[in-house]
Parts: sequence; structure tokens; C-alpha cells
Amino acid sequence: MELNLSRENDELRQSNADLKVMVESLLESKSEAEPDMLNQIQTLLNRVESLENHIGNLEKKKTESEQKFEKTIKQLTCGGLAGACARTTVAPIDRVKIIMQTGFLLRNGAESGGIISTAKEILQKEGVKQFWRGNGVNCVRVFPYAATQFVSYERYKDMVQQKIGDGKFGIKERLLSGALAGATAATLTHPLDVMRVRLATQTELKGWGDCVKSILNEAGFKGFYKGYAPTVMSLGPFIAVNFSTFDYLKTNYGPDEDCRFPALRILALGGVAGLCAQTMCYPLDTIRRRMQIKGTHYTGIANAWATILSKEGVRGFYKGIGPNALKVVPNNGIRFLAYTYLTKWMGVENKYDKKVANLRKTQSKKKQVLQMA
Repeated sequence: MELNLSRENDELRQSNADLKVMVESLLESKSEAEPDMLNQIQTLLNRVESLENHIGNLEKKKTESEQKFEKTIKQLTCGGLAGACARTTVAPIDRVKIIMQTGFLLRNGAESGGIISTAKEILQKEGVKQFWRGNGVNCVRVFPYAATQFVSYERYKDMVQQKIGDGKFGIKERLLSGALAGATAATLTHPLDVMRVRLATQTELKGWGDCVKSILNEAGFKGFYKGYAPTVMSLGPFIAVNFSTFDYLKTNYGPDEDCRFPALRILALGGVAGLCAQTMCYPLDTIRRRMQIKGTHYTGIANAWATILSKEGVRGFYKGIGPNALKVVPNNGIRFLAYTYLTKWMGVENKYDKKVANLRKTQSKKKQVLQMA
């Protein structure tokens, strides 16, 4: 677009120069060629007008592209910061949850303790700081992961509305947009997720570099995508349910009487959405965590499912769901709250929030009119 605009400006300058020469020639000339000269001038005037309109359209498109790019960068930043802030807050609970999920394999079949006993064990053996073990990698992973989730969900919402929803945006459209956003985010950040699990479960690893070497030595580059299939299968539905539930709740219950979005209400709605999503998708999350740890314990998703069911029963799929719920509720609430206020602070307009607010205003006015009548 930059090259096209530059070329069109060059043509416009040349046409203006030619027009100036012809006008000067006409003023100096009193010959019979005057009508022909006037026709040429009119042709040039039409071309200049056409070029000016074309350049105006190009400049408009350029401005729109720049604004869209700026908005995307701001949304990525807001989503990343919101994700990192929320994840750091709940990192200790997440560490306890991962230890409980993978403990059956790490302890050679011995059952891991509950939330309190697992937390005490980490505190006694490793110290307070180790509750945040792997949080650096986690934040590096969460920043692009959360950023991609928010931005891709907004993009997919627009696409789905235009091509499938026919201007409407119901539960099915929300679920589809969330599933696509989850698959996109999971694909981009899965290697960092594998590293996080390794750092949380292998205490002998000294840091990121040591973790990368360990994974490469064990399985090469493909080791960074261990458990990828169950990750997409679990995170796709999780994000679909999470975002669609929050979107629905925020649309219907978010605005107050003054058409604003109170912080505590956003926090609560985000927590409810996260709780619904994790309850539905937790078994696949357990499978993906186990497939990410060191060694080959299962041949695939079906084998993992059958093995866990036969050796540990249905309860095996829900190990660590207690601390996960304690983590998901505040994490999800804080993440949506932070994103809502960061985008507002950065001046990123959310057309859906604006649409909901306008709808509430219209409903409020109708209600006032009916009361007065």
C-alpha cells in the first residue's frame, strides 16, 4: 500500500505539471488549436480528479490499517499482561495442582496427598520460593498464550459473525470462536507449556537452559510437542466454554444500571466461567499433563485414558481438581478483570461492550417510559 500510494502521488504531481504547462501554453497562444488544447486540459483535469480520489481512498485504507495494527498490538499487550498478572497470583496453587496430577507416576504408583499435605511437602523440602518454581517460564508462556487467546477470539468473533452467524452471535458462535482461539494459542505456546511442567516436576533441573537440553536429549525437537493432541483437545473446549460463558454472562449480567461494568462483577463472572470450563474439561487436562512429564508412560490418548481408568478409576482423572478450582476461579476472574480495565486504560474500544451498553440504555429508557405511562 505504501508503494502504491507513492506511485499515485508521483503520477498526480506529473499530471499537475503537465496541466500547468498546457494552461500556460493556452494563455500565450491565440491559434486555432485552442479547442483541442481545451479538450486536453479537460482530460487532464479529469485525470487529476480521479487520481486525487484514488489517493484519498488509499490514504484512508492506510489509516485504517495502521489503526487496526495499533489496536491489535494494544490488545496483545493487554492480554499478555492480564495473563501474567493472574498467573503469578495463583502460581503456588498451580504448582500444588501439577504435583497432585502427576504424583501417581512420579511416586511409582503411590498416591499423592491432598492439597494441604502436598503444599506442606513443597514448603518443607524446597522452601517458600519453590511455590513459584517455573513461574518465569510460565509467564513467558502465558504472556503470548493469553495475548493470542484474547486477540484471536476477537478476530474469530468477527469472522464467525460475518460468515456463519449472519450478524447474530449466540452460544454456538461463541463456542466455535473460543475453540478456534484455543487451538491457535495452544499451538503457538505448547513448547513453553512442556517446559513449565518439566520445571515443576523435575527438581533436578536448574533452569530454562537445563530444561531445554533435557527435552532435546530425551526426544529431540518433537519432545517440545509431547502431549500436543490432548492439549488441543482439552484447551480447545476449555477456552471455548470459558470465553463463551464469560461472553454470555458479561453480555447479559455485566452492565449495571448505569451501563458500566463494575470490577467485582467482572471478577465474579470470570470466576464462574472458569469454574464451568475446568469442571467440563479437567480429565483431558490430567491426560495432557501426564503425557508431558519425562519418560513414556502412555502410547497415546486412548491408552492414557484406558490406563488411568483401569489403575486409578474415574477419580484418577480428577486428581488435583481441588487446587485447580482454587487456582482457576481467581486466575480467570483476575485475567478478565485486568484485560477489561487495561484495554479501557489504553483506549481500545470494545464494540461488543459498547453494543451491550447501548442496548441496556435503550431498555432502561423504555422501562422509564412505561413507568411514567
